[in-house]
Amino acid sequence: MSTANKVPLTSAEIGNLWNMYMGDTLIVCVKKYMIAKAEDAQIRTILQQALTISEKRARDIAAIFNSGNVPIPVGFSDKDLNIGAPRLYSDTFALYHALSRAKYALQMTAPSLFLAARQDVGALFQEATASCAKLLEDGTQVALAKGILLRAPIVSIPQTPHFVEKPSYIGHIVGEHRPLHVVSLTHVFLSIQENILGKALISGFSQVAHDTELRKFFLRGAEIGAKQIKVLSAMLSDEDVPIPSSPDSMLTSSTRSPFSDKLMINHIILINQFNLADIGTAIGRSSRADIAADYLRLEAEIIQYGEDGVNIAIKNGWLEAPPQVVSHRELALSGKSK
Repeated sequence: MSTANKVPLTSAEIGNLWNMYMGDTLIVCVKKYMIAKAEDAQIRTILQQALTISEKRARDIAAIFNSGNVPIPVGFSDKDLNIGAPRLYSDTFALYHALSRAKYALQMTAPSLFLAARQDVGALFQEATASCAKLLEDGTQVALAKGILLRAPIVSIPQTPHFVEKPSYIGHIVGEHRPLHVVSLTHVFLSIQENILGKALISGFSQVAHDTELRKFFLRGAEIGAKQIKVLSAMLSDEDVPIPSSPDSMLTSSTRSPFSDKLMINHIILINQFNLADIGTAIGRSSRADIAADYLRLEAEIIQYGEDGVNIAIKNGWLEAPPQVVSHRELALSGKSK
């Protein structure tokens, strides 16, 4: 064992590695299925690139956990995959999904890298950042060449810089509002983009889930996604800004599940967490009170939906918990000794 690996893993390192391992093992299953069903050679290449990244990272994390005497999570495996199931999603969806997961992986690795003290952990997050950035670049160019890239709106802007002159710049919940600035517009676009993808994903899950309660939960999620797209799109239409939309339906009529119910509910729980983080950032960077209020309502709905999903997962034994901090008080009160 190297000197670096003799340094104990910190709680932050364990937590960040644990989250990444869970996400990577889930994505490995999803990508294996999508590669098997992909018809477009260029998109299949991007999916294979994403699969290779996640497989390697999961192996590297397992090795670090072994070196630090940390139990390797159960995560997800081929037991959660039915690769023989018919095609459920289009190639367009598969490419969007790869780009979205790469984006969120980048969002995870930046703070993880900042908190990494051990050399091998820091190296892993550095590699994760570089590989995800490369995947985003390659996948974006494929989507652009095929004319299916969901691009942020192109708008006209004033030709001179502008300084805020009145407190009313922030606006009010009701009444006259100034136009959206490009920072707010970016977050509205990103929220619509992720809701388009999420609605397609969860609609597919609702078609194939084995558990009846889970099917209803996924249908509810699709309805929430449609509602949020409508609210967010209204923000753009009010400014005469083009509203992004997918070039195809992204979903087939298959009712045979390629994934276990455990994997599907955990995928949605993970997406909810990322969506909440996105909304928090959007609120922080919005300078219009009415837009912030709309985001807060969307956030409340996602929080409630996410809580209901967690409860379903717990009830069915599908939710794996991160490593817990040992309670020395409980050990003392238990009165057990060797």
